[in-house]
Amino acid sequence: MRFALLASAAALCFVANPSLAEDAPAPHSGHHAEHNASDANAHAMAHRGRLEADVRFLAGDALDGREAGTNGYALAAGYVAGQYAAIGLQPAGNDATYFQAVPMLRAVSEFGDRASLVVTDSTGAPALPAGTSGEDYFTFPKRGAAMGESEGELVFVGQAFASEGYEQDDFAGLDLTGKIAVRLRGAPRSLNSEERAHFGVTASQRLSERGAIGSILVLTPTDTDRFPYEQLKHAYSEASLYWADENGEAFNKAPNVETFAVLSPEQSEALFKGQQISWEDVTNYAAGERENLPSFEMGLSASTVAQATIDTTSSRNIIGMVPGTDPAVANEFVVVSAHLDSTANPKTPEEGDDEIANGAMDNATGIASMIEAARMLRESPGRRPVVFLAVTAEEQGLVGSDYFARNPTLGDGEIVANINLDMPILTYEFSDVTAFGAERSTLLPEVEAAAASHGIALRPDPVPEQGLFTRSDQYRFVEQGIPAIFLVTGWGNGGEAAQQEFLTTHYHQVSDEVSLIDFEQLGRFTDVNFSIIQNVANMAEKPVWKAGDFFAKTFGGEIEQ
Repeated sequence: MRFALLASAAALCFVANPSLAEDAPAPHSGHHAEHNASDANAHAMAHRGRLEADVRFLAGDALDGREAGTNGYALAAGYVAGQYAAIGLQPAGNDATYFQAVPMLRAVSEFGDRASLVVTDSTGAPALPAGTSGEDYFTFPKRGAAMGESEGELVFVGQAFASEGYEQDDFAGLDLTGKIAVRLRGAPRSLNSEERAHFGVTASQRLSERGAIGSILVLTPTDTDRFPYEQLKHAYSEASLYWADENGEAFNKAPNVETFAVLSPEQSEALFKGQQISWEDVTNYAAGERENLPSFEMGLSASTVAQATIDTTSSRNIIGMVPGTDPAVANEFVVVSAHLDSTANPKTPEEGDDEIANGAMDNATGIASMIEAARMLRESPGRRPVVFLAVTAEEQGLVGSDYFARNPTLGDGEIVANINLDMPILTYEFSDVTAFGAERSTLLPEVEAAAASHGIALRPDPVPEQGLFTRSDQYRFVEQGIPAIFLVTGWGNGGEAAQQEFLTTHYHQVSDEVSLIDFEQLGRFTDVNFSIIQNVANMAEKPVWKAGDFFAKTFGGEIEQ
């Protein structure tokens, strides 16, 4: 689960339905489903022992953390494929196998003498104090490039926000062609949190579309209060993975931006010395204490050199299918997804300490739940075919799911819904679940009914400010216009404290071990998950977006009439 920043400069960067807030789950909306599968299977129970066996294997030291592109991940992929075969799932990958190869480029940015950032004023004099690459600033070439160079005038563009239907336009009156944009992370606070998350991670795309050749990100105290600069420095030094097209080039939504740079807090402040707005103006805006900032030409120029070591690698998605029972909807596929990879193992100087980040909760639990749900569905299939998709490289920016969503292996079939499972926290007896994104589409009644059939409440997003709907693999399906949900355990019955404890102490740490998991709770979570899958597979009409939904308008997809 990627709560942390992506390790790239470009990435630094649920509207709750009232019915979800009721104490008791809402009754099932019968016109959506031909029959309520969850009622018929409310007592079908996931096998707790099998769940534990799957998690213990996937989170065992022998797999060395399951980082995408490693031998440990390959072993994990083989295990999942073996389970699919034992269950009797139909292969749904390439060439009648369970596998979809994801070709990737691996990039490690180079700092020190091989990278530079020089900012000068109109006379050619230095406009920033001398800094050290990798300490005071970081530079990155565009995706997949070994080297990038940009030289041009600096233009401050606020948060690089503009979109049809919104009054604010940070590009109004500016010509960015051949210039370097200076920007803040995030998006306007006036936006819905999930919209803000979407616009925050697509800023580079908007810069590219407007002709910018470079991007410089400045960091405010608001940024570093959330992510300390030392933590960011570590993230910027990590390798990045990008999927490659048939020509071996990295998929890139911002191809015109040749270089990206991130300034330290001190360098960021220095950049605004003598500008028409002060650093105090900038920091007040970032803190929500000022409503807007003007965009303007800064009267400065920059020259940026960025280098990276690039090599090729490959990893695999694992894909199996339970066919549906109704030929009329045989080409309407429901995709259940979970990421198989975990984070990179830490490098510590101590001898003999644990250096394997096994990712038991994140996300061996999601994979185990998905496998067990597939076993259960194989015994009691629904109308539509259901595809079970274990994806690679989620931790590197939702890479495997993006590749599958853009290159599905389902022939002429249509993906009509995605149900994603990522790091359900299972250290306590949960009493509720949250299905991020459910209220945005006609999936909501099916999720409500499934939860109700197990005596589980459905609650709204407890942390809407984090924009979690855009931060796991379901978002890659949303980007293709496909209604999706992201299912996790809720905050009831002590869940808030339990989840905060896990996130603070164990998330992306070597302590994310099997010993943390309550397997009875994983069984209960899987029971609810199975009922949701059956309900969606049995819907009388395929899922569609609610009329007026932001993501439907942004990415397309069918709308409820």
